[in-house]
Amino acid sequence: RDGDGESALRVLRRMRHGSPAACAPTAASYVSAMSALAKAGRAADATALFDDMLAHGVAPDRRAYSLLLHVYSTHLGLPAAGLSVLHWMSGLGVRPSAVDYADLIFSFCRAGQLPDALQLLDEMRELGYPLPPHVYSPILQAHCDAADIPAAEALIAFMRASGGRSGCNPDVVIYNIYIHGLCRVGDFHAVQRVINDSVWNWWVPDAVTYSTYVAGLCRAGYIEDAFRQLDIMVAKGLQLTVVGLNILLDYAAKDVDMWVAKEVMERCEELGFEVDVVTYNTVMEHFSKKMQWLIALRLFTDLLKKPITPDVQTYNILISSLCRAGKFELAKFVFSCNGFVADTVTCNILIHQFYGAGKEGELGFLFSDVDAGKITPDTITYNTLVDCLFRSGRRTEAANLVRHIDGGYPAEPVAHLAFWLVRSGNVREALSLFDDMLVKGVALDAMVFANVIKAFCRKGPGECTDMTQLCSVLDRMLGIG
Repeated sequence: RDGDGESALRVLRRMRHGSPAACAPTAASYVSAMSALAKAGRAADATALFDDMLAHGVAPDRRAYSLLLHVYSTHLGLPAAGLSVLHWMSGLGVRPSAVDYADLIFSFCRAGQLPDALQLLDEMRELGYPLPPHVYSPILQAHCDAADIPAAEALIAFMRASGGRSGCNPDVVIYNIYIHGLCRVGDFHAVQRVINDSVWNWWVPDAVTYSTYVAGLCRAGYIEDAFRQLDIMVAKGLQLTVVGLNILLDYAAKDVDMWVAKEVMERCEELGFEVDVVTYNTVMEHFSKKMQWLIALRLFTDLLKKPITPDVQTYNILISSLCRAGKFELAKFVFSCNGFVADTVTCNILIHQFYGAGKEGELGFLFSDVDAGKITPDTITYNTLVDCLFRSGRRTEAANLVRHIDGGYPAEPVAHLAFWLVRSGNVREALSLFDDMLVKGVALDAMVFANVIKAFCRKGPGECTDMTQLCSVLDRMLGIG
């Protein structure tokens, strides 16, 4: 039950090699060990253990076959193999359960093999199995994913028509899948009709229904309509899901007004809606982009007062906002806060902003963390450093940096350096860089030449009068001379 597959296997081996015959493993023993392996992410080992059970003369029971089918269809995503197990069971006189069929239907739908899923559904119907809504839900989801709304409508109509006989009357989950499909194709009139008719169709719209509707309206640009649906939700005592709330805030801040987004968040908190760190990050990001660093800072301090833990993105948004506002000392203070573990994105933000403001000499606090291995620079970090060094007139430092990154001459930083060398008229130095790379056995990447050509184009015919320079670069590209 703990999913400790290795320990389960160890006990099984003890049972198999133990002296008392009473300790010999049964089918139930193998099923327990297979289940543990599947939970531990070792689905292939679970199927191998089934073969081992057969090899040791232990007859599988119905649970063993069902588990094997489940592992193939759900864990390994091999519905055809699961179907073979179903036929094997039937051939041995072991009746598959409705759960076995449901597993296979879900697996075939997930694999995009809808005709096979529909065939299994027909087989279940012919064999008299109960057909609860969850059996239909993956098929409905497949229709909606393919934007086949007529097929989705036909399936729901069939469920309603046969609901009294087979117990498959569509429930709120089915309608939520359908509404999500309608929102994806932008048919909001149909969504409203489905919700309006809910009382006649014996289902009650829930928070997921309205959250899906609100999110769909936002994505389509109908922000005011989304707010109206929010009012209806509040009147019904329902709460937006966290995902729905974050989407609403994101689009409200982007398309209406960031102040509206802040008001919505505050109102949602007053109403007891669940607000998480993503909610705060969403609103802080928009205020940051609008250069409202003080509001972003207030939101951050408000977050710290709540039982919500800021993540690295929260800190990065705030640091970026403070730097763009010229509040570099405050940004350094936030960087050094207890509990904040900076990442590569933090590093790139600080390098870009401090170099852009001519304050690169103050970056010792950052480079000490890089040197200590607390932050691992990535390609973007090195590209940013090359750009910043060159812009600040430190061409030699930029070239030396590229020569010593990870053993020397990584493709993207070299491409950035080559661009700046050509753009600034130092073509000979760029050619010398290429020669150094070739001598050391480093291949010239196509990205390098693309950037060099871009730099020549940026210079324009008025600045680039010596065509021999461009020809020399092309010679290097073609491996001539």
